[in-house]
Amino acid sequence: MTDVLASAAQSVLSAQSVASSGPAALKRLDKTTACLPIVYGSVAYYLGKKADEFQTHLWTLHLRGPNNEDLSAAISKVVFQLHASFAQPTRELTAPPYEVTERGWGEFEAQIRIVWKDPLEKATVVGLTIYWNARWWLGGVL
Repeated sequence: MTDVLASAAQSVLSAQSVASSGPAALKRLDKTTACLPIVYGSVAYYLGKKADEFQTHLWTLHLRGPNNEDLSAAISKVVFQLHASFAQPTRELTAPPYEVTERGWGEFEAQIRIVWKDPLEKATVVGLTIYWNARWWLGGVL
């Protein structure tokens, strides 16, 4: 599967026998659509006895292939926009793994922006909410 994804990404990105380089050298393939499956989301864990009033959970935001395939053949960078209260709320990653792990105490909105290697493609932006269910950290009792 990884070889298929990398091959598809390279096919879309490749210039077709053009001597020059840069955005003008890339040619689109007529009547061709490339599909690159991507999974994004978050996971949070209660810190238990290690928790304090400002750091109750360890959480991770991630973007990856469905089976952890290397997406770097098609992705130039992934930008995670966290809540403004975080040190460095904008995290820019240019190589896998595309994930950010932090500790925190509250739920917040986040944004993931995917910048493609193909300069003719617009960046893709997805939003998500980092949250945890009260049942998880209260031991299942509300």
